[in-house]
Amino acid sequence: MTQAWYWRDGSLRCRLLDRWEHHFLTRDQSPPRDALYAKQIHGSRCIYGATDQEADGLWLRGDDHRSVWVCSADCVPILIADRATGAVAAVHSGWRGTAAAIGKVMVTTLLNQGCRPANLIIALGPAISGEMYQVGIDVADRVLQTLETPVGVLADDVPGHCRLDLRLVQQQQFLEMGIPAENIQIAPYCTFRSADLFYSYRRSRQENDRDSLGKVQWSGIRA
Repeated sequence: MTQAWYWRDGSLRCRLLDRWEHHFLTRDQSPPRDALYAKQIHGSRCIYGATDQEADGLWLRGDDHRSVWVCSADCVPILIADRATGAVAAVHSGWRGTAAAIGKVMVTTLLNQGCRPANLIIALGPAISGEMYQVGIDVADRVLQTLETPVGVLADDVPGHCRLDLRLVQQQQFLEMGIPAENIQIAPYCTFRSADLFYSYRRSRQENDRDSLGKVQWSGIRA
């Protein structure tokens, strides 16, 4: 475990976010009863707080004192906070959300609320790693169209396919928006490989594990 990431009370934490109560929960944990969350649809919509609306990004002002949560099972959970205003956000981003640049949409939303790129800190939580994530070349092309400098594509033995590291792509999206590199951390965990800790949609399908298929883990942050 790197010093940037550590475990406390059974949940994974990112040291960059130590000022805020935050959690990347494992497969055996549940969010608090007062958690705010929305119906996730693999899109790019970002909303304030949460209602029964469809959205994959939730944010709160620094004086709200509530918490926003997203769920995932290979997709990337992203937690964001602003050092100056205290604003926080939680984002769910699989390949469709990454192709729709939901991370950039959320950052733009926060900038429109008075945040500055230099003050935003971002933690990319446990997700399927690039080495384990096989996609079609067409999927990779859609994702890479969001970047000025392509990153995150690995070779694959199957014709017409490649391996795609979503977190490297998302990190590059944030860097190209002016977020300093030292303000971004990527969790050293792959959901596919860490069956004892995290659900993985792809692993469940490969193993025909009906008990795990469709199950998720939660990630959240409190303003």
